[in-house]
Amino acid sequence: MKKFFLSLILFFILILFSLIVILSTIGYETTRFNKIISNKIGKSNQNISLKLEKIKFRFDIKNLGLFLNTQNPELTYLNLNIPIETIKVYLNIVSLIKSNPKIEKLEVKSKEIDLIQLKKILMKTKPSNLNSLINNKIKRGKLITNLELYFDSDFGVENFIAKGEVKKVSADLYKNLILQDVKFNFFADNSDVLIKNIEGKMNGISLKEGSLQIDKNKNIKIN
Repeated sequence: MKKFFLSLILFFILILFSLIVILSTIGYETTRFNKIISNKIGKSNQNISLKLEKIKFRFDIKNLGLFLNTQNPELTYLNLNIPIETIKVYLNIVSLIKSNPKIEKLEVKSKEIDLIQLKKILMKTKPSNLNSLINNKIKRGKLITNLELYFDSDFGVENFIAKGEVKKVSADLYKNLILQDVKFNFFADNSDVLIKNIEGKMNGISLKEGSLQIDKNKNIKIN
């Protein structure tokens, strides 16, 4: 009898291990969550529309969590298309067992975005000093970003982290201060924006290994 129970336990461990390996590598394709995710995101912000096709259910070994992964979704904000490469939706395991899935985190990896398109999006959002800086000073450029959104129990955005790369930027900061062919890496959250590895030209002078920290208070503070 002991051998039987031991064999049964080993069998279940083997099945569980096999499932983890499959979910962490290949994943399991499903359409069950497409409408749920689209509806939840649309309900959180009526200006956002998300269309999903193929979704894979996967397991994150590093964070011991379950997530849904989709490639090339159709994401629009105020009827403006935003080019997205991948979206990962992390689910609360307990809520998934209860058949009432709750989204804990959303990871969005963009394709290359033209900053002119980003300015059109910012013009339709709530005004801020940072938005004004981008809209009025930036003339051209390209952006690639990874955005992480963390949600509370009511699906409100609790925190966010954005990081990525900006390149080929031209900007007229002040009357006699012009930036050309600038590129840099950035990190941003609720409190500030950190810009590192700035390279480019300012009034013909080469810039290398520059850095900026922008505190997002009522008045923008730049270090």
